This record gives sequence, structure tokens and C-alpha cells, in this order.
Amino acid sequence: MDLYELIENELFDKKSISALIWLIANGRELEAKYEGHSIFISSSNLKNKASILVDKKEYTFDSIEILLQTAKIDENRLIDVWNDVDFEYLY
Repeated sequence: MDLYELIENELFDKKSISALIWLIANGRELEAKYEGHSIFISSSNLKNKASILVDKKEYTFDSIEILLQTAKIDENRLIDVWNDVDFEYLY
């Protein structure tokens, strides 16, 4: 098993936020669902930026950490509903 697989397993098995931060910072992208909303998290083409698409509407943040603390889905911060997010694919 390689490093990416270990960290990917940590994300999916434990819902590890630190694993998500590492994976996104290293070019991976996460597709997920929350209460019927589609979510797509990735690093942006801009240096040190992160973006989230919620139902195909994009929001860009200065970092994945700020995204987690600031991005909202149905008025809920992503960090507050993190345990209820269903992960689908990691690209």
C-alpha cells in the first residue's frame, strides 16, 4: 500500500479532515453528497487556492482550511456537517 492509499483510507474510514487537507493540497479532488446536495472539492488553478462546487455553483477560498471553516451548505458550515457528508469518489 502506498502513501496516497493510506491517506485515502484515512479519509474514507475515519472522515479525517487532516487527510482531506493533505489530499486536496496534493492535487486530489473529492466528490460527495450532503442532504441531496452535490459537492465537489478541489484545489484551484490559482496558487494556494481551494474551491468547492455546491450544486454546480463554485466558491473559491484562499486555502482548504478556510474553505472547511467558511463554505456553507444550506446555511451550515461544511466543518459543522462534516460527519454527515457522504463521500463518493476521490480523483
